[in-house]
Amino acid sequence: MSELKKLLGKRIKEIRIQKNLTQEQLSELTNIGASSISKIESGIYHPSDDNLEKIAQALDIEPYKLYMCGHFKNISQLKKELQEKIDNMDEQQLRLISKIVNCISE
Repeated sequence: MSELKKLLGKRIKEIRIQKNLTQEQLSELTNIGASSISKIESGIYHPSDDNLEKIAQALDIEPYKLYMCGHFKNISQLKKELQEKIDNMDEQQLRLISKIVNCISE
């Protein structure tokens, strides 16, 4: 099972729950079978472009936002990515990041 399918499914489920919809209700709104919705959310299926658009419309979200899954990354992945970005920052960017971090940790 590809990581993209799993993340997309997790994101669709997250938004569906935020919108207080059941899988059955999303199925009715999209005209996609409830079992297919379940398989999409569990990362077994990747929706076709048409179905992805239907899901996004039913969830009242732009389709590209369904791929915004960065918050699902584990802490070690986040730390590694942050370190790589920090290593490539110039002095001004580092000072700005330092101010932000100091404000958050106060």
